[in-house]
Amino acid sequence: MEGPAPESWWHILRVSGCRTAVTMVTTLMCLPMAAVALGWSPAVVVSGSMEPSISRGDVAVVQPVKATEVGGGAIVAFRDSSHGGQLTTHRAIKRENGDSYVTKGDANRTPDAALVTPDKLDGVVAVLVPFVGSAWLWWQEGSWGLLAIVVVLYALAIRGCLSSREPLAPAETDGHVTST
Repeated sequence: MEGPAPESWWHILRVSGCRTAVTMVTTLMCLPMAAVALGWSPAVVVSGSMEPSISRGDVAVVQPVKATEVGGGAIVAFRDSSHGGQLTTHRAIKRENGDSYVTKGDANRTPDAALVTPDKLDGVVAVLVPFVGSAWLWWQEGSWGLLAIVVVLYALAIRGCLSSREPLAPAETDGHVTST
């Protein structure tokens, strides 16, 4: 009685590569949720005002801090009154009055019109997870084609992680079909 055929290098590489990719993507998707345990808040970046430092679809994880603890050049998250109180992430470029900040998006030509005061400050961006929020953006924008492609690719990667080597069709011998 023969044992199972040895694994081919292609099969080993395929399964290992798929498992690595799925593990990396799943870990990136879970990182923002792990930050919640620390009392931090994840938020999907919806504009390109901080390009190239932060892109649309990145997840910014915001660590709460006191306004006096913000360092020069830090990327802060604040409630922007000029955008209906929407959470905005811009760079603090200058401190005013001890605890307020002039902010500016890296891609913007001019600083923001309003000062970020302590009551508007949510915290500093402590962790940035690239691309993870893109699927959420596509969902919000109705970009169903892009969302479907990502879901299908992720499902195929998960399928590629399986190590079983089942034949695609029954084996044939001497004109008779036998199952394996």
